[in-house]
Amino acid sequence: MAVRDAQHAVPPSHRLPLLRFFRIESVYEQEGDAHRAAAVSAISMAFGLMALVASVIMRAALGIDWGPVLINGAVGVGFLVMVAAARRGRLRFAGMGFVLLALFFPMAQAAWFDLTPLETAAVAFAVPIFASSFLLGARWGFGTAFVASLLTAGAIYVERIGSTAALSEALRSFDAASPVLVIVEAVFLLHVVGVLSWLVSTSVISWAAQAERQAAQLEAAVVVSETAATAPSLRDLLNDVVERIRQVYGFYHAQVFLLDEEGRMARLEASTGRAGEALLARGHALAVGSQSIIGMCTASGQPVVVNDVRTSSIHRPNELLPDTRAELALPLRVGEQVIGAIDVQSTYAHAFQPADVRSLSVMAAQLAAAIDKARLVDELQARAAENQQLFDESQAALRQLDELNRRLTREGWGEYLRSRRQEVLGFSLHGEQIVEDERWTPTMLAAYQSEGGPVVRRDGDRYVAALPLRLRGEVIGVLELGREGPRGWTRAELELAQTLVDRLTTAIENARLYERARQATERERVVNQIGQDVQAARSIDEVLQSALAELSEVLGATHGVVQIRPGQQAARSAEPAPTTSLEA
Repeated sequence: MAVRDAQHAVPPSHRLPLLRFFRIESVYEQEGDAHRAAAVSAISMAFGLMALVASVIMRAALGIDWGPVLINGAVGVGFLVMVAAARRGRLRFAGMGFVLLALFFPMAQAAWFDLTPLETAAVAFAVPIFASSFLLGARWGFGTAFVASLLTAGAIYVERIGSTAALSEALRSFDAASPVLVIVEAVFLLHVVGVLSWLVSTSVISWAAQAERQAAQLEAAVVVSETAATAPSLRDLLNDVVERIRQVYGFYHAQVFLLDEEGRMARLEASTGRAGEALLARGHALAVGSQSIIGMCTASGQPVVVNDVRTSSIHRPNELLPDTRAELALPLRVGEQVIGAIDVQSTYAHAFQPADVRSLSVMAAQLAAAIDKARLVDELQARAAENQQLFDESQAALRQLDELNRRLTREGWGEYLRSRRQEVLGFSLHGEQIVEDERWTPTMLAAYQSEGGPVVRRDGDRYVAALPLRLRGEVIGVLELGREGPRGWTRAELELAQTLVDRLTTAIENARLYERARQATERERVVNQIGQDVQAARSIDEVLQSALAELSEVLGATHGVVQIRPGQQAARSAEPAPTTSLEA
């Protein structure tokens, strides 16, 4: 039930049609202007309807002449026109029109139509006085009070004095009932109302501006947290934050400096506007502890405020920021370590108040934590990228190693079969007899070309399973098994057969390596024996004859010739060189 009520809840101004009628915030950019427009619209609507209703009553019930009735109705229409003006964004026109109508309406009722006492009209002037202070500006209340005083004094003069002679008589016989005293009291009270309206309006405007500024500061602080959570990189975070600070506080310029790894230089990392782009392009940096606002701030770890740069000895003028009149630097701290500073500048002297320093200090603390987090994220991302690169390189190396192993295995077995003068080495089992067999069945070919496991097929009335002999990723052969009858091969049987085939492959490879080692040992023995026989010869002829005989015997040669004849000797001499030949 609570969820349903929450989902269907609407703001109070949406539930009440009258309040919804005065919702005109969308016309104004500033919230304060929207509130003033709503107020003048509501009061003008009330006064306009009251004037129109009074006109009807004056004519229908009291029988008053058409002149006062029409003037009263025109005033009511004028108030309604102010409603329309306020709703269309013309707040100043609506405010001035409301003040003029509010001054005219009570005076017309009292002085021209004699419908209300002059004292009541004078009291009613408090409405336009306060309205002018709130709608047009605090000082407008004094002007409106002055105009109201003139109107009141003139009406009392016309109604109760009437001539200069009567005025002189009233001044000579000055008493409590004197019209002059009434004029003085009315003027004094109206100006008191003007002063009060000025005090109230300035206080309200100041409170509203302070509340709006605090709300903007809180919003900016929230934006720092949100930006820190969503910014893809440290540079994006800093750029978003400085731009947000400049917009919310209305500063002339904002920028962020970060210390280098040695902690000696504060380097500009983010800056607003074209001046910021130029400063970043030339790699702007200031030494920590230097005679500058940033240098002092990063060295001391404390805020540095210069509210008038023209009288400061630590402010460094910048030709790209000629309109700077005040500057504030706040340290960025992570624990006890200073990692940088925020620098903001204003075109107004004494722009940085203690409240601004406090709110910006909170934001600086949030930004420092966000920078530390972003740096950690960037470092982790860099490490992850480095690890990914190492992983990719290791995978590529493993693939190359695997390909090398497969090639060496393929070449090794090819060389082995060539040494046996065979292209295929195979055997078949028929009953209890094992015979050599070099034939390949279609099932064996499919298993040989397959990258997977066993290939199982039905061949007539038997089930055939072909299992590849895979050595270091290279298929060197196939084992085929057949079973007569209707029962096929089960998964367990195939897994057992694959295990045995893997062991068979290892045993075959070991046997090949053993044969190669044995052959190598035999070759080494033969080479040593030939070397010994040759070294035992007593002459060159015996050496040549012994070498020719031993090599021919080992290699199975039926014919052999060895001759010694250097090229230059052959060119100078026609005599035949020593020759040894062997004929089987």
